[in-house]
Amino acid sequence: MSLKFRIPAGEKIIVNGAVITNTSSKAMHFSLENDASIMRERDIMLPNQIKTPLHNVYMQVQMMYIEPENHADHYKSFQEAAQFAFLGTDDVPERDIIFEVVGLIGEKNFYNALKLLQKSMKADTAV
Repeated sequence: MSLKFRIPAGEKIIVNGAVITNTSSKAMHFSLENDASIMRERDIMLPNQIKTPLHNVYMQVQMMYIEPENHADHYKSFQEAAQFAFLGTDDVPERDIIFEVVGLIGEKNFYNALKLLQKSMKADTAV
């Protein structure tokens, strides 16, 4: 079963570590026919956007997801970021999220870990 995407004009996506830009003035439609790591521009965090320990956890998960060839290095950075975030908060729900993310990473379920972190970070900014 293929995964269908619509990418607005000018938007970037990452597919298996390669940055693809829609240079057309119109939306681009495509289907992904096999397994691949894909991120839309709106979901990508840049290093200068890291403002909290949870953002750093997100960045490290993102890097494991889009650069699997450097998994060992990114995993070490993830462990350090997750430990720092966990020990740096007394907020039980935030600790639960970090704990759940660590479990998802143990299962190599990077996509769901990213979605969980996005949801948590979005809830923090809504407050």
